[in-house]
Amino acid sequence: MKKPRHITAILISVAVTLALAWAFRPRATAVDIAPARRGELVERITVDGRLRSSERWTVSALADGEMRRISLEVGDGVRRGDRITDIFWDKNFEPLRAPVSGVVSKVFRESAGPVRRGDPLLELVDPEKLEVVAELLTPEAVQVSPGDPARVRGWGGADQEGDLEARVVRISRAGFTKPSALGVDEERTEVVLELQKPVKLGNDFHVEIEIETGRTPGALLIPIGAIFRDGARWATYIFVSGRAELRHLVVGRRNDESVEILSGLKAGQEVVVYPGELVRPGSKIKPS
Repeated sequence: MKKPRHITAILISVAVTLALAWAFRPRATAVDIAPARRGELVERITVDGRLRSSERWTVSALADGEMRRISLEVGDGVRRGDRITDIFWDKNFEPLRAPVSGVVSKVFRESAGPVRRGDPLLELVDPEKLEVVAELLTPEAVQVSPGDPARVRGWGGADQEGDLEARVVRISRAGFTKPSALGVDEERTEVVLELQKPVKLGNDFHVEIEIETGRTPGALLIPIGAIFRDGARWATYIFVSGRAELRHLVVGRRNDESVEILSGLKAGQEVVVYPGELVRPGSKIKPS
């Protein structure tokens, strides 16, 4: 017995509808998952810096007169008593000599010509006595104290065990304004660090610095990329039975990697790291 045509059409329509529903059903979004865990939070400030000799001398003209050209260049070594230039005064050319042994770090005046007594001519440094200088934003500088440990990176040494140990020795109380890379004026101040062992580097070499400003043991931590603003509150998504559940948080201290959770989570709960626009409350998600 043949089925009526209208029943066959209905069956085909239902089948097509089910196939389309299956094809366009909401699929789980693949996300990165990380558990909330107990650990020590180390707070750091990362900043560019440079090496500077702690022993510097400015060689100046001793009298008004006519100076011969200075042939020394930055990086040249001199010994105490070496002739730097000659200055004609009191009817004679008198030699101007290096007061100490060192390396030329700056040449303020190279060409021949008239000079006045006290005019700076060049700067000498002791390359064996180096300190590290960084320019911190003033809100960062107030977090730093003398004695704070630090690590010097990017110094290019062959010792690949890692970084150089350093310690903060002083923080300038005088601020200055300096434009950022984007042209925005920023209030900064100078922080000086002492290396814990000598290195074969030179004056004005560029380095990267991490200054440790605090430690919080036993903190409940999640990745910094798992939190975001939900209105006026901090929030995260937790992974619950294959779906994203919005959870509001109270956060504490943080560094570049982790953030301390004061309330809103328990150790072991899994959070979504960098959820993106596809994740919403109730979204189907799966570990990537």
